[in-house]
Formats: sequence, structure tokens, C-alpha cells
Amino acid sequence: MCALQYLLRSIVSETQQIYTGHVTRQKAQLFKTLSNIFEDCDAFEDMGDLRDPIHNRSTTGDSSIVTLLSLTDATFVLATDSCNLMFEEYFWVCVKGKKIDSCVPKRLGKLIKSHGHATSISHAFILMYGLSRGYRHVTVIEEDAVFSTTLHRELIEDVRNVLQGPNDAWTFIRLGYRPFFLELQHKHSSMKHLEDPLKCPSSCTCTKIGAHVCRMAENGCDMRSSHFYVANAKVFQQVIEYLLDISDKHRIIDHSVLHRFQNQVYTDYPVAMQDVLDLPIELQDGYAKLFERLCVH
Repeated sequence: MCALQYLLRSIVSETQQIYTGHVTRQKAQLFKTLSNIFEDCDAFEDMGDLRDPIHNRSTTGDSSIVTLLSLTDATFVLATDSCNLMFEEYFWVCVKGKKIDSCVPKRLGKLIKSHGHATSISHAFILMYGLSRGYRHVTVIEEDAVFSTTLHRELIEDVRNVLQGPNDAWTFIRLGYRPFFLELQHKHSSMKHLEDPLKCPSSCTCTKIGAHVCRMAENGCDMRSSHFYVANAKVFQQVIEYLLDISDKHRIIDHSVLHRFQNQVYTDYPVAMQDVLDLPIELQDGYAKLFERLCVH
């Protein structure tokens, strides 16, 4: 019996190794395929001097936002067809999501089977762009981002200090976020008519490292929204591989992929909310303030 058990365990172990090796090769091949597609996909448009008449679109005149964006190596704005958001006297890249969808071959249609998956692949293409150019970090903005009217000068300095500090001290800087774990608690408590049961899970504890920023050391916090963040180059390839993993149904960027990384830095208030969301901006602001009160120490 012991010999049979040993044989069965050996077969299972060998089968798992073969399967793991096959999956690893599949992921590597998919990464290579998408890298080639990315190079040939005309989805990135460099945006320059807004005095050029072809750039006759709305602008954000808040110079503090531009100062914040200029701290990173590049800024990407992800739009559906074309970018209506503009930044005065600042060079950035418009990323056209529908164009990316059209670049994905039909045989890889599972990559963009839903809106969430398609958006996630657009984020993967952005990080591929950063990887190919050797950027140290990039800012990503989705087209429905609504910027705060004022930015504290100290917040900008805090972000600068993170970027200029040790590279291994952070993975993402979340400038826009949605504390979904608090929304779920609130919904649950409302159904049970409980009073003030909201608590901060240990995974969501955020330790202050500046006047207006904190670092979440653990992973696993259900903090959603990918409409405004800075990514460290050290996570580019890992994020891309997660987003391209067809075998994983949980590969939507803000629902599960961002959750997997430790040492994420959060501003103590979102620099941008989302205009197109199932929550009004006032409620988004309320939950963000609740996150600050319960989780930031």
C-alpha cells in the first residue's frame, strides 16, 4: 500500500510539474505574442503643444495637476476612441481602447470578452509601452477621472519623496481609489440594521509615511478603481502577465490584480474621482473620508 501511495503521489507530482511547465510556456508565448501586437498597434498618440489647432479640446487648467504628473517618466490617458481630456503645456500619450481591441487577434478573443477585460488589456498595453521604453514609472489615467480642484503642495512633495526614495519601498501610488470593502460592510450593515459596524481589515491598514500619503504594507485589501495610479517599473511585467492570464477569470485590473501587490501608497484623499460610476461623486468622497478615518494611522 505504501508503495502504491508513493507511486500515485509521484504521478500526481509529475503531472502537476508538466501542467505547470505547460502553463508557464503558454504565458510566455502569450506575452511574446502580445508584445509583438503592441509594437504594431497604432493605439498610442503623442499629445504635445495645445496651441496646435488640431488639439482643440477641453483642458484642465490646474497647474498643480500638471506638476504632479510631471514627477513620473510618462503619463497615459486611456480613452475609448479619442482623448477629450487635455493638460496645458504638458506632453502625454493618448491611448485608444477600441483600437487596442481591434489589434487583438480573434484567436485571443477571450482576452477582451467583457468591458472589464478589455479595459484591463488596455492597461497591459500601457505597461508594455513603459517596459519597452525603459521607464522607471508611469502614470495611468482613465478618461472618466474628475480631478480635485485643489492639491495640497505637501501632497505633491510626498509623492515626489516616494518616487525619489528607495525603489523597493513601493509598487503603486494610488491617486484615485474606491474603498470597496467599506461599501460592502455598509451594505451588509444596512440590511441587518446594525449601527456603525464598519471596521478596517488588517490588510487595509495604511501607515502614514508623509503628511498626505500612507503605505499599505499587506496585499489583499479590496480597494478598487484603476482610474488614476502610478506604477513602479518593477511590477510592469508581473501585472501584464496577470492581465494576460486567460486561465484566470479573476484578471480584471481593479477587481483582483491590483489587490495582489504589497506596499501600495495611497494619498489621504483621492486626487481624482470617477464621473462614470454606480456611485455619485459625493458618496465616493464620503467613503474615501471613511477610509482615512478608519484605516490611516
